[in-house]
Amino acid sequence: MTTAPIADTELHLPSSSAEQRVLMLYVHVPFCHSRCTFCDWVQAIPNKDLLRKPGDSVRMNYIRALCQEIEHRGAELAGVDTLPYVVYWGGGTASSLDNDEATQVMTALRNSFDLSTVAEATIECSPDTVDEEKLAFFRSLGFNRVSSGVQSFDDERLKRLGRRHSADQASRLTHAARAVGFEDVSIDIMSGFPDQSMDELRHTVDRALELPINHLSLYSFRPTPGTFMRRKMDPDEKRGYVRDQKHLFTEARRLINAAGMNEYASGYFGKVSPFAAMYFQLRADTVGFGSGAISLVNQQFQSHRKGLLHSYVQAPTSFDISGPASQDRVLVSFLQAGLAMFDGVLRDEWRIATGTELDEVLTRPAIAPLFEFLRGRGLVSDERGIRLPVRNVGVTLIELAFEMAMSQPELE
Repeated sequence: MTTAPIADTELHLPSSSAEQRVLMLYVHVPFCHSRCTFCDWVQAIPNKDLLRKPGDSVRMNYIRALCQEIEHRGAELAGVDTLPYVVYWGGGTASSLDNDEATQVMTALRNSFDLSTVAEATIECSPDTVDEEKLAFFRSLGFNRVSSGVQSFDDERLKRLGRRHSADQASRLTHAARAVGFEDVSIDIMSGFPDQSMDELRHTVDRALELPINHLSLYSFRPTPGTFMRRKMDPDEKRGYVRDQKHLFTEARRLINAAGMNEYASGYFGKVSPFAAMYFQLRADTVGFGSGAISLVNQQFQSHRKGLLHSYVQAPTSFDISGPASQDRVLVSFLQAGLAMFDGVLRDEWRIATGTELDEVLTRPAIAPLFEFLRGRGLVSDERGIRLPVRNVGVTLIELAFEMAMSQPELE
């Protein structure tokens, strides 16, 4: 089944302009109940910090620092015409926050930004950290969307991934979220693990499609250095790994499309998520809060490095990385993200977000080889922007991500 790109007129999403900045407010929670064998989001965080529980003094200091940063940056943007449109709490495990911690953070957000214009407020919830009561609490805080990293509906696979939840717990989460009034329920599943069979993947897709969800994200395993699963891979078998990844992703995509879930970006199915679409296409400034969070504000790229929890607590309003968004390494990541959307990278949004012209960027010595690779995969360029043919998007981006990850040396 071939899916046509969703036109911009169908998305009905705002974009920043010279007169008004659309905002996405991202809160990073760098705590989990366990370290997953595939996850590269928390690989830089020492276990003693990653596994800190509510009531721990360092964790309490982190919540205070997080609220301090929110209030500081809200004051910085007070004189600018802004439109907060998306709130997203991720991690880590955002749902690992207890009620008091979550209330403190949401109160800081409400005191610092006008959230009355927010269309989508998402909290990431791991199935082992929530029940119906906890979900009802998150709904009462103002969240209207739950996103859960299920990854697999095979219990043996979940154990090998280091996940603490079971397939049944993941299923129950979606029903409980609906029961307490969440309008939007999304889950993530993964394909392309080095030893994954097609039957295992089909089972996970079939179970996912039975659930009361209106959004499904399909991610392909990324062999990032430092993860347990990457260390188990044989670098000499790289070509076989990426071939299998493409086959597994393509089959999962076919099954989901055949079930009637519309695909609007590579691996993103169902009701369009403003967070995903606006982040991919640079339609908004991203204001990130917390250790490990990144921001794109007023054509500046800013970041708190992952894993530096204690230095963040000491200086939450300072950045470890700060510079113009026009840097090559930053723009490469924006290009890859934007091409995931079937509608592609948009020229006007790109110019406003980065302060650069797309055509000039594509001719830069550090970026031109990527441009040539993409042209070989059928890249389309017109007055609106650049995009890949729908049939090529998924496998092209899998190949890029896999090659880039495997080209990095393993961490000692």
